[in-house]
Amino acid sequence: MRPAARAAAVGLALLALVVGRVLVEGRAALREGQAAVARGDVDHGVRALRRAAHWYAPGSPYTRAAYDALERLARDREAHGQSEQALAAWRAIRASALATRWLVTPEADRLRRANRRIARLMALQPPPPEEREVPVARREERHLALLQEDRAPEPAWVVVMGVGLALWLGAAAWAARNGWDDDDRARPRALGIAGGCVAVGFALFALALWRA
Repeated sequence: MRPAARAAAVGLALLALVVGRVLVEGRAALREGQAAVARGDVDHGVRALRRAAHWYAPGSPYTRAAYDALERLARDREAHGQSEQALAAWRAIRASALATRWLVTPEADRLRRANRRIARLMALQPPPPEEREVPVARREERHLALLQEDRAPEPAWVVVMGVGLALWLGAAAWAARNGWDDDDRARPRALGIAGGCVAVGFALFALALWRA
């Protein structure tokens, strides 16, 4: 087997192990959460379901089931006037949706719903003395604005940063290996190409670090 094929096979095997671990842990956390909610231990159930939602893999049925269970629980607790437990469930949805973002936000719709419900429930709680005259709708708007603030790096710039770093380090390593001949004489053309790649990689990395 060629080195490239061997490396690809090892990479696929490692990926399969990681995905398998994610699915196993997600299923276990989902069952634990569902059982806790069924016996009335809502706090433990929310924590376990949040953990299940955090074990994210594209297409995982356990992740989706965990989100569904949290959302049902949140709406049920709201309907019964148990705002603290409802808030805990909505916050678990929000935390999981934010924690599993990468180039996209897989649960963007759930995140938006969670933000709106958290803002509403927070606005309905007894306000501090300085906000007692502020209408509920206005307090809700303020809470929602804070929840919607996104200070995470732009995914596209994170990719650019990674490409720049890889180009920078890869070119430096290539130069160290190919920039000199067997008699330790510099190869100007090879070093020039490597130097240009290092410069471009460093520039991309610095730009992305600044913009991200």
